[in-house]
Amino acid sequence: MKLNKIRPKFNKYSPPKIGLIALSSDYIIEKDFQRVIKNKNIDLFVNKIRSYNPLNRKNLIKMSKNITKVTKDILPGEKIDCVAYACTSGTIAAGYDTIDKKIKKAKPSSKLTTPSTSSINALKKFNIKKIALFTPYPKKLNKEVLDFFKKNKFIVTSNSYFDISSDIEIGKVNSQYLLKVLSK
Repeated sequence: MKLNKIRPKFNKYSPPKIGLIALSSDYIIEKDFQRVIKNKNIDLFVNKIRSYNPLNRKNLIKMSKNITKVTKDILPGEKIDCVAYACTSGTIAAGYDTIDKKIKKAKPSSKLTTPSTSSINALKKFNIKKIALFTPYPKKLNKEVLDFFKKNKFIVTSNSYFDISSDIEIGKVNSQYLLKVLSK
């Protein structure tokens, strides 16, 4: 038998890499991301972060302590272009800058995006100043989200919430019912 060593030829182009940090209790966000990037030349890598119940500021900050390790485990040793930390209330509780620092420890060149900061950026881009706010959270956490938008200079014309204290329960809300509630 003849042994042949063949030199590999590597791709010159690498699609953008997104690292998604999803809550361990969230079984919807990955499907949502797949729908958004469908037919786009983007690579998505997902890792889960342990979430704690009941949903409150203390538990959201507790969860954020694991962000560096969870981020490091997304393509270990490889660069990724962007990390999407998919926790609205967790970003508000811990603070965007804190989340960013923890992610940069694992992936120094990555950009960070979160639902709360992305929504602020989108609303500002479209020059929207008045919003109606709806959250699935308990009353106290809903108030923190409300305060976040007010601090960012938005006028909240109405505010409603479901008062759900468990992340896993949020994913169980009937989508048709949610649409009906939001359409009122």
